[in-house]
Amino acid sequence: MSGTIILGMVFGAAGSIWAARCLGPHNLGISGMVQNIVGLAMLPMEMIFPTVLVREYKNAHDSKTRDRIVQASHGFWLLIALGFCLIATFFMALKWVPSEYHFASWFFLPLILLNSMQPGWIFQSEEKQHFQSAIEVIQPALAAVIYLIWFKPGMSAGDDLLVNSIAALVLTIVFWRAIYKLTTFKGPFFRFDLFKDIKVLILNSRWLFVSALAVYVYTTFEQPLLGWLYSVEELGKYRTAISVTNAAQAFFTIIPAILYPRFIEWRKQHEEILWERQLKLTAFFSAGGFITALCGFIFIPFFYPYVFGHSFAQAAWPCAILVLSKIIAILNGIYGWGLMTDHSYDKFVSMTMIGTAIFSLGMNLLFIPKFGMMGAAIINLLSEILILLLFFGLSFRRIQLIRNK
Repeated sequence: MSGTIILGMVFGAAGSIWAARCLGPHNLGISGMVQNIVGLAMLPMEMIFPTVLVREYKNAHDSKTRDRIVQASHGFWLLIALGFCLIATFFMALKWVPSEYHFASWFFLPLILLNSMQPGWIFQSEEKQHFQSAIEVIQPALAAVIYLIWFKPGMSAGDDLLVNSIAALVLTIVFWRAIYKLTTFKGPFFRFDLFKDIKVLILNSRWLFVSALAVYVYTTFEQPLLGWLYSVEELGKYRTAISVTNAAQAFFTIIPAILYPRFIEWRKQHEEILWERQLKLTAFFSAGGFITALCGFIFIPFFYPYVFGHSFAQAAWPCAILVLSKIIAILNGIYGWGLMTDHSYDKFVSMTMIGTAIFSLGMNLLFIPKFGMMGAAIINLLSEILILLLFFGLSFRRIQLIRNK
């Protein structure tokens, strides 16, 4: 898994760097605004939360129940995507978007549809993430090849979204075939008549859905805010920092992908076993994270202008800060994923996320107009630190209550 994800990081970095150089800050910012609107539109899909799906799937007692979980969730997601596609088509047909966004905006349709149909959580449920990581290399690899062959300086806003759409289509097709070959699922992938199943999944996801909204606010919402409150060019520069941290996050996501199913199994064995593993993992990742963050602050500001070009040089320090933020996110994930093995703590997790989101939104509205992407990056880091402190406190309180009982 590490090898394939590192390979994906290399392809993703090569493609992102060349695309940024060919598009420039303004056009990269326009594409970024469209992608952020896709992210906003996908939030209602979180009403059926993947973490809940993994939990329900692993706790299901027969294959028929597991198949219904897959069919109900993906049928729901596809309906949400189709609804937003109709709304977007209406807006663009009437030209209710700025002219410079018109071409790029059409790629909202394939991006939201394809993202709604990628079933990576099933591999996590069956603890076959090594297949998932190998398959996911296809998207950055294909995108990088197209960028390097086709792109040249002066490309139009939205050309990168065309490339992303093609790569996402190929990945989705491969994902579907792999699900039938590598997992126990054999039925039709979508069903739209499982209303009771959908209702149950939504009810079980309700607090984690609120958490997902909060997570979006404190990890991603600064990007559209940066475009709205500061400038599209500033967002374009910030997107290069995001591309670097996304490459790093592609590696970091291996950790919760492996750990969450393990956390469920460790908790089944004994609560003390789960707590012991969490403390050991914290020590391990803290040591590795310190070295990684130190290297980031030393090397990223030096190499950034040579890699992305001098027009993006201002994003170097925000990039180093965001790398540190992702490392902190791993640590808070150790305790957050542990809490989410216990359904009774979904509400507490959600309230923690909501508090952090309120803090993040207020600080971003206050500091982005003054400090641009530097302010956005620092607030992102502070939000992750706040989450870590709150999650650790909840986890410590939980194990103390269990011991007392």
